[in-house]
Amino acid sequence: MFDLKSSYQPAGDQIKAIEQIKALFESGKNKATLLWATGTGKTFTMANMIQHLQKPTLIISHNKTLAAQLATEFKYFFPNNAVHYFVSYFDYYQPESYLPAQGLYIEKEATVNQEIEMYRLATMASLLSRNDVIVVASASSLYGLGQKRLFKENCLQFEVGKQYNFKELKKQLLHMQYKPILAKIEHGMFEFKWDILDIFASTEKFVYRLHFNEEVLELIELKDSLTFEHKENKNKVTLWPATQFLQDVSDLETILEQMNAEKELRVKEFENQGMLVEAERIKKRVEYDIRMIKETWFVNGIENYSLYFDNRLPGEPPNTIFDYFPDDFLLIVDESHMTLPQLRAMPWGDRSRKANLIKYGFRLPSAVDHRPLRFEELEGILGWKDLKDIVLDQAFDINSNVSNTHVEIFNRYKKMKEARGENQLSVLVKKHKKDTKSIFLSATPSEYELKLSDKIVEQIIRPTGLLDPITYVYPKSGNYDSLILSIDTLMKKKPHLKEFMDGYSLKNWVEEVFVGNDE
Repeated sequence: MFDLKSSYQPAGDQIKAIEQIKALFESGKNKATLLWATGTGKTFTMANMIQHLQKPTLIISHNKTLAAQLATEFKYFFPNNAVHYFVSYFDYYQPESYLPAQGLYIEKEATVNQEIEMYRLATMASLLSRNDVIVVASASSLYGLGQKRLFKENCLQFEVGKQYNFKELKKQLLHMQYKPILAKIEHGMFEFKWDILDIFASTEKFVYRLHFNEEVLELIELKDSLTFEHKENKNKVTLWPATQFLQDVSDLETILEQMNAEKELRVKEFENQGMLVEAERIKKRVEYDIRMIKETWFVNGIENYSLYFDNRLPGEPPNTIFDYFPDDFLLIVDESHMTLPQLRAMPWGDRSRKANLIKYGFRLPSAVDHRPLRFEELEGILGWKDLKDIVLDQAFDINSNVSNTHVEIFNRYKKMKEARGENQLSVLVKKHKKDTKSIFLSATPSEYELKLSDKIVEQIIRPTGLLDPITYVYPKSGNYDSLILSIDTLMKKKPHLKEFMDGYSLKNWVEEVFVGNDE
């Protein structure tokens, strides 16, 4: 499991902080706030808590750059464990939107960073295959992923000595969203060359070269993706899907029928309201999407139909990275006074944008359910709030929605769920991580985490024992006597600075620098 490597031991307030949080968790409590000061070594304290608990860990930061810094530091502390970086994989992202005042429709545009996408897929793969995992994430952890079950079930196991059907193998690779090579082999591509199969794994910077004799796998080589230099041979490898949004198409006809049924309801609703342009717009959009999904199992914007592919009731929480963690993982919220407000705000901005798309016929009403996890749902999943309260807070508000069509869809799905003995509460119960332990890190924690925490732990004294120098703040005025005295004292302590004062008296220097330059 976790093996912390470090050339130094906890010191200063780190010892006290680590022991207090340990004692708190061992007593059955599960929420703590670490009140720290700059330079006191909070990252090393976190590393020691991970080492002590020996549980998969998720660290959420409000900033991608800070998240990358933390991931680098944890890789240093845990070189033999799986440390992953999980942030938004867009270098550029312009979401689909409609501005009714200008009559302007903006199509979705995005530039995906292939390396970060690889990191995300590797994160999901590690969480499903090992326990010694540390994930450093941004607020993008709220956004939807494919179902955990589908990602796990649709991996390919290659083992030397086993027989494989090439036709079925190619079909499975295409289903996992691997693409045939075009000009050069890139992430998520494959190429058959007679009895050799090259696959650029979606989760690693290696190309698997598989050698077959007839249909029996004889050799698995790992090659550098840039130079194709031989690295090593393997007896067994696992190939994970090339996308995080793998959909269940086993009952595709039913899904397409449901999409078409919602489209018909929405078209009639627009026509009854005299909105003929909007009726024609949504009719063409959905019919095109249905044709594309039927032929290729994919269409740009397929995520807007996630309600049907996931078989969720409107208002139910989406699948996220939290679903990939076990019930007893460790959550660390870094800079919680900044991160928690960000987690609260993100879902509402998304909902506002979707409302216009739905209102003017660019998307079906069910598209509103492709959304980030709401903060209230997150509180319920992590045990920060009672589940019964969460149902009341997060229940889908039919009256405030932009369409009566969604009411019809909601009622239809509700009956289906109730027939199976399911409801919104049962879904939250399944996602509830009852044994999760949470640590909030902040130099200036807000009232929320202070009230939520079972204990406030202080980490003020640095491991070095050095304290911040005493600082005096003087009011801005025309009297600089105290400043002149301070400079005189400084010169006595650090005489080497006098060379910078040649040609100046202290009084003249102060007047020139401060009096002559008010800025």
